Amino acid sequence: MVRGVLGVVAGWVVWFVGFLALAILLAAVWPEYRVHGRAWMNDHVFDFPTVMAVFNVIFWILAEIAGGWVAIAIARRREAVWVLAAIVGGYLLYEHLYAEWANIPAWYNLAVAITGIPAILLGGQLAGRSALRVRPAPAT
Repeated sequence: MVRGVLGVVAGWVVWFVGFLALAILLAAVWPEYRVHGRAWMNDHVFDFPTVMAVFNVIFWILAEIAGGWVAIAIARRREAVWVLAAIVGGYLLYEHLYAEWANIPAWYNLAVAITGIPAILLGGQLAGRSALRVRPAPAT
């Protein structure tokens, strides 16, 4: 039970921090991206050109895959990745299909909302069966 909860929490942290880390790295090498990122963070103005917005979608997908992978790797239970997918998916569906719908282009909202759950589940699947194997107790 504790491993399951830790897996979900760690997966969520990796998902969120992973996106931010990728965005910060891109901002370090692409100054114009930094300007648009600051406009979003400071003024809640989504004025990313299409190419930059596509990078954001890709970053979200990569972060979701990593989050799913971490959840399974820590929890060693498939249920952890399903719980993480439900939490993140619910959040993304609310944010992008309701709360931010009027502030962000529809294609971006749909791309982020629709890919969230499958990307997390893919990350869990990529963790492979090795994370789900029961490991023998150490010899005493």
